[in-house]
Amino acid sequence: MDANTARELRQVEPAPQQEQQPNLYPVQRKVPASKFEVLLGIVCTAIVAWMVVSVISLKITLTNHQQQLQQVQTKITKINGSNTSIQQEIAEVTSQSNLQRIAHKYGLTDANSSVRNVNK
Repeated sequence: MDANTARELRQVEPAPQQEQQPNLYPVQRKVPASKFEVLLGIVCTAIVAWMVVSVISLKITLTNHQQQLQQVQTKITKINGSNTSIQQEIAEVTSQSNLQRIAHKYGLTDANSSVRNVNK
């Protein structure tokens, strides 16, 4: 065949349309919520809100009580320090040497032989 001769054109047949298959997944439609479901949602939301408020309130109360406890512990520490200081002063005032010094100052005598110390 010669190069300048017309070629025979083939007509392209359109592809046969596929048969439409039935939709396996039907169209999703919104189902309205029943009154019970709405009421249940409101009640659950109210319970959760109440629980959140309760937890926050308890946390605040706990923090306040911890602060009060810390203040009381600080006061106890100060009073214990004061008690220790006073006990040292009492020990110094009631020491034997201090008693002899005060007795000598007022012209009194100390008869150690007739004195006995009893400790509990």
